[in-house]
Amino acid sequence: MSAKRPSLAETMRQAVQVDPPSTAAPIPAPLAVQPVAPHPPKPDTTTRPPGFYAATRAGKKKVTAALDPTTHKQLKSLAVDKEVTTEALLAEAISDLLVKHGINRSVCG
Repeated sequence: MSAKRPSLAETMRQAVQVDPPSTAAPIPAPLAVQPVAPHPPKPDTTTRPPGFYAATRAGKKKVTAALDPTTHKQLKSLAVDKEVTTEALLAEAISDLLVKHGINRSVCG
């Protein structure tokens, strides 16, 4: 038979055991006290709403879509070619979709 492997729980118990205070080495005193620079004032967080959003996204809602890798790559490539964000392309596509279905865009946003 092979030797029994050591217990992880027992090993952890042994690791946290502390020597009695009489055998512990004394803690040396600090050599010199260095002056501490004052902390910079904390920013006023009372004016920022919880769940802070960038100013460009304030009052907007997120929409998520799962795309296959090829479509995702094509979308990102088009964004690079047109020098716009994928978010701008998606907003344009959604606007066109609403127009196609006769929904007045001014009512939606």
